[in-house]
Amino acid sequence: MSQKDHTSISGNAKPASVLRKPPSFCQYEDSACEQDFVGIKASQGIFLYPSDPPQIAATIEGAVAQMRKWNPQHHRRTWKEFQTTGQVIFCSICKSMRFSDHIIADVTTLNFNLLFEIGFALGLGLPVIPIRDTTFVRDKLVFDELGMLDTIGYLDFQNSNGLAVALVSKFPVTALPAPHHHIDLESPLYVLKGHIDTEGAVRLMSVLKKSALRFRSFDALETPRLSLQEARKQVDSSLGVIAHLLSADRIGALVHNARCALVAGLALAAGKSVLLLQEGLTRQPIDYRDVVTSYTHPDQVPRLLEGVLSHVVSQLQDARIRAVRRPERLLEQVDLGDVAAENEIRALRSYFVRTAQFHEAKRGNARLVIGRKGSGKTAIFYAVRDSLINRRSFLVLDLKPEGHQFSKLREVVLSKLSEGFQEHTLTAFWNYILLCELACKALKVDHTWALRDETHRQAFGRLAAAYEKHASADAGDFSERLLREVERIASRYPGEGAGLSANQLTQTLFRDDIRELDDTVADYLESKDEIWLLIDNLDKGWPTRGAKKEDILILRTLLEATRKLQRQLEHRETGFRCLVFLRNDIYEHLLIDTPDKGKDTAIVLDYDDREFFKELIVQRIKSSTGLTGSFENIWAAVFDTHLGTEDAFQYIIDRTLMRPRDLLNFLHRAIEVAINRGHERVSGDDILKAEETFSEDILLSIAFEIRDVYPTVSEPLYEFLGCPAAMPVEDATSKLESAGFAKDRLDEAIDLLLWFGFFGVQEGEIEKPTYAYQMRHNLAKLVAPLKHKKGVLVVHPAFRKALQCGGLTNGGR
Repeated sequence: MSQKDHTSISGNAKPASVLRKPPSFCQYEDSACEQDFVGIKASQGIFLYPSDPPQIAATIEGAVAQMRKWNPQHHRRTWKEFQTTGQVIFCSICKSMRFSDHIIADVTTLNFNLLFEIGFALGLGLPVIPIRDTTFVRDKLVFDELGMLDTIGYLDFQNSNGLAVALVSKFPVTALPAPHHHIDLESPLYVLKGHIDTEGAVRLMSVLKKSALRFRSFDALETPRLSLQEARKQVDSSLGVIAHLLSADRIGALVHNARCALVAGLALAAGKSVLLLQEGLTRQPIDYRDVVTSYTHPDQVPRLLEGVLSHVVSQLQDARIRAVRRPERLLEQVDLGDVAAENEIRALRSYFVRTAQFHEAKRGNARLVIGRKGSGKTAIFYAVRDSLINRRSFLVLDLKPEGHQFSKLREVVLSKLSEGFQEHTLTAFWNYILLCELACKALKVDHTWALRDETHRQAFGRLAAAYEKHASADAGDFSERLLREVERIASRYPGEGAGLSANQLTQTLFRDDIRELDDTVADYLESKDEIWLLIDNLDKGWPTRGAKKEDILILRTLLEATRKLQRQLEHRETGFRCLVFLRNDIYEHLLIDTPDKGKDTAIVLDYDDREFFKELIVQRIKSSTGLTGSFENIWAAVFDTHLGTEDAFQYIIDRTLMRPRDLLNFLHRAIEVAINRGHERVSGDDILKAEETFSEDILLSIAFEIRDVYPTVSEPLYEFLGCPAAMPVEDATSKLESAGFAKDRLDEAIDLLLWFGFFGVQEGEIEKPTYAYQMRHNLAKLVAPLKHKKGVLVVHPAFRKALQCGGLTNGGR
C-alpha cells in the first residue's frame, strides 16, 4: 500500500448550518431547492464508487464493513444505501453529501458520474479523499490526459483491509483552504471549449459573442490540461458555466467530456447556472442527465442557450445594480435630452461627447462638417461655438439660415441671370451678408469693452457708423435679416435685359458703398486673434437627394465668399476659420458641381462604433440622475441588459440607422412605456413594445422625405407591408411600380431607398446585410453585388415592425 501526499481536498468550505438546509438555487429545479431536509441522519463519511468493475466495488464495500466493525458508533454509508425512490437520484446524493463529514471517492476507473460527484463535493466545500487501485490500469492513460486528479493525491489500495487501515489513519480529515474570488462582472461566463470546432461549437461561440456577455474560456487546443485549482478559480469567479460535450464517436471526446463533468459538478454545487450542451443524442450519466441539453442540428443551439444566459443576465444585473447608487424613482429622473440639439443647447454642455470629429472641427482645419440628418452636426456646432465664445480675442459668428429663405432669390434673381452672372451675384451677396453680420456681431459683443478702452472706442465708433448705413432698424435675428436682404435685392433687381455688367449689377443690388464697409470691418478685426464663422441649417428644408442646381450654387458661392473673406483677413494677419455644417446628400451634389473638388476639407460624421453610442447615453443618464460607474453598471440600473440571448443595447442599436437621434428616440419611447406601466426599470418587454412605436416613427419620417422627392407618389413604403425582410431586386421594383413610380425611375427609386438605409444589400447566405451608412453612402460599391446578380435587398430592422415584415430567407440580420 502506498500513500500519496495531499490526500484531502476541498472546495468552498461551508459550515454545517449552511450545508444542511435547502440551497437558494438548484439547477434541477431552476429555482430554490424543494427537497425536505428534515430528519436526515448525519454520517461521518460517504463512499462513492462505480459498480463496474465489480471486483473494485466489492473491495470498497469490504473496507466499509471492516470500518463499521472497528467503530460501530461512526455512521458510514455507501451510495447504494441512499433512499432514491420517487425523486431525482442525484437529489438523494446531494442531501447525503450535505450531511456527511467527508467523501471517499474511487478514481480507479474513469466514470462520469463519479467525476461529477467529486466536483459537486468540492463545490460544497467538503473534504474529499480520492482512492485508487493503481494496479488496475484500464483508464490510466485517460487519467493522465485529463490531468485534473493526478496532482491532488490519493490513497492507493489493492484489498479491503489495506484500504480500511489507510483510511482510519487519515481521520479526521482537514479541508484545504477554499478559493475566494470575486465574481468577474466584466466576464461572468466560463466556457469549456473542446479541441474540435464542430459546427455546433462554432454556433455556440457565435451566439455567445452576439449576446455581448463577455466570457472566459478553457481552450484545449491552447492548454491541453486543466488543473483542478484553475477550474475551481474560474468557477468561483463566474455566474454561469457552459460546456460543449462532444459526441462519443469523436476522437478525444472521452477526456473532454470527463473534464466537463467534473467542472459541472463544481459549478452546480456553487449555485452557478450550468449548461451542458451535448452534440447528438447520447445516453447521459444518471447523476447529471437532467441538466444536459442535446441538439441534433446546429440551428437549435441559440434557443438552447436562452435559459442559462437569461439566468446569468438576471444575476449580473442584480450584482451591478447593487454596485450603483440608485435614487428613488430612478426611471422618472432619467432625462436623455431632446432628440434635436436646438432644443437642448444648455443641457448639451453637461453631457456632450467630445468625439474625434469634434476635436478636428475645433482645430478649424476643415471647412465642412457633413453627416446625415440626426447625426449630431448641430450638437458639434454648439459645442465648438461654446468652446470658443468666451475668448475675448476671438470673434465667433454663428449663423443658422434656413433654406426656404432663398426660394424668392432663386425665383426672382437667379432665373433671370446667365450662369456667369448668377455665380458673381451670389458670391457678392454672400460677401455682403457676411460683412454685415461680422460688423453686427462685433458691435454686440464688444460694446462694454469699447466703453472702457479709449483706443478701442474710436475703432468701435467707425465700425458702428459704417454698419449703420446698411442695417435695418427692425432687423431682428439673423434669419429675419437674411430674409429682408433677399427681399430687398429682389425688389432692386433691374429686370431682364437691363444690359448691366457684373459690377454694375452688384452696385445696383447692394446699397451704398460696400467698399467702405469692407475696409472698416477688416480694419476693426485686426485687433482679433481669430475670426470663427459657423454656419448651420443652410440646407434645412432642402429635400433629401432632391436639391436643385440653384441650391448647390447658393452653397458653392457661400463657400467662395468665405474663402475671399479669409484671404482678406489673413492679409492683415488675422486668423479666419470657417465651418459649414451640411447634410451628406447635399455634399454629394456639391462635389458633382464643383470643378476643384479638393478645395474644401470635410469632416465626416459617420458612426459605426457602438462605444460612441454607449458614451452618448451614459453621459446623459449620469447628468440627470447622479448615477456613477461604468456604462454596464449604469445601463443595468435603468434597462434590462438582455432580450433573450441578445444584448439589449446592441438590439436597439441594430434597429436604428446608427444615428444619435434614432437612438435617443428609441430610448425615449422605451422609458415612456416603462413609466406608463409602472416599472422601476425598462424591461425587455418594454423595449419590444417601444420598438413598435419607434418603427412607426422612423418609417413615417422616411416616407415624408421620399414624398418631398417624389410628390406624385403616394405612400410608396406601405407597398412593402407584410413583405419578407429579404427579397430579390425584381420583387422590390415590382412593388415600387405598383406604388406609382414610372418604369424609367425604378432604379432611381431603389437607389433612394438604399441611400436612406431602408434597404441594405446582402451577398451570400451567411454574410450580414450592408447598409449605405456603413459604406459612407458609396452606392456604386453597395449595389455592385446586385448588378452582378449576387445579392438581395434586405429591409432594415428599423422598419420591420411597422411593415410587419416576415423573417429573413437567408442568414442575414
